[in-house]
Amino acid sequence: MSENATAGKKLEKFPAFDGFRGIGVVVVIFSHCPQVLESSLYNTIWHINQLSRVGYIALDIFFVMSGFFITRLLLRERAKTGRISFKDFYIRRALRIFPVYYLTVIACLFIFKFNTADTVSLLSYTFNFYHPLHPVPNPLEHTWSLSVEEQFYFFWPLLILLVPRLWLNRTMGVVVPLLAIASGLVMAVIFLNHDLREAGDVVYMSLFTRMLSLSLGGWLALREFENKPLRGWRCLALFLGAIVVLTLDRMGRNLGIITSQPVYWTIALIAYAMVSVSFVATMVFDAGILKRVMTAILSISLLRWLGQMSYAMYVFHLPVLFYLGINDAALNGAKAPILMVAIAFAVTLGLSILSLYLLETPMAKLKESFGKVRLSEATGTNAVPRGGVLASFARMAFMSPEDKRDGPPPSSRPKAWTDQVK
Repeated sequence: MSENATAGKKLEKFPAFDGFRGIGVVVVIFSHCPQVLESSLYNTIWHINQLSRVGYIALDIFFVMSGFFITRLLLRERAKTGRISFKDFYIRRALRIFPVYYLTVIACLFIFKFNTADTVSLLSYTFNFYHPLHPVPNPLEHTWSLSVEEQFYFFWPLLILLVPRLWLNRTMGVVVPLLAIASGLVMAVIFLNHDLREAGDVVYMSLFTRMLSLSLGGWLALREFENKPLRGWRCLALFLGAIVVLTLDRMGRNLGIITSQPVYWTIALIAYAMVSVSFVATMVFDAGILKRVMTAILSISLLRWLGQMSYAMYVFHLPVLFYLGINDAALNGAKAPILMVAIAFAVTLGLSILSLYLLETPMAKLKESFGKVRLSEATGTNAVPRGGVLASFARMAFMSPEDKRDGPPPSSRPKAWTDQVK
């Protein structure tokens, strides 16, 4: 299929990714919560979550998803018009990201005490470089990941526009990932005699190392654009390889073979990226039962609803934990009343609901005025299931795409659903 023909097609929707956002943000919030006094079951799940690093992996999947969704829009615009409207791109991103973020930063400036350097780094989206070297507990310390995203948005459209089409595959799939890995190793040398934890945080929060996942997400978007799916045994090999790499990395640190935190985190980020690429590629390209089962689960209405609020929940949750004093328990390894944890989650959810309907939805409508992209109806294994939880799950998980094409009458097919680039 020619580039012009590909550019003329509508972008396929992936509603199930909203369900993942819902699960992912809950996992991340749970990772920041302390153990509780009253529930051994809660504490057991808490320990499993901490040991398995699920929150770390979920965050990395968010990076790959961001690279994928941003790049597919940029590739489509470049193919259709021969250019990229930087004005429209940055206005869309600002309308999506800035209102919730800056509202939270301003509120925290009044509620908590920030020094000047903290404030400047938060306002300028450079907190990922500042905070690792000034590791004082901060109610907005989790926003380092938003700084990474904003820095990525700053130069990525220019790269997509300027790099020749024939070089894009190698640039996004090989060159940038290798440079990201090399940057982690270079920082390991630079911070050789520095505090181990701070040095590790520099690597973990750096834009340079996180370009590994962001760029590979863009590479998956290019493969979608060129109709070159990544699926089957290659995704399985990536996942199994990641488990091996993570196991060896952890064993190396425990046995004293890997003594450098930057080296440890560089290896860990490689493994996280392998898991993330495997997951996103499966959700985008696969047509087998594994994708059908995951899509059926992730398309549950509650999860997709949480996914629509995932950005606000992520931004709000840590200031709420700080304000209620729960974060101190988490940092010190103490336990908190389960009621306090429940209240923290409820407050975070309540604020996020208000944000969704009073702030983000109006901004989303305004955003559509700047370079709106046509999206096709989700079909096959990407469609949102209807007709009750059990029936929908069975239909999505165990019916083949061919069965679905012969399935429900047009009147019962899913209605349009607005996809969102997070």
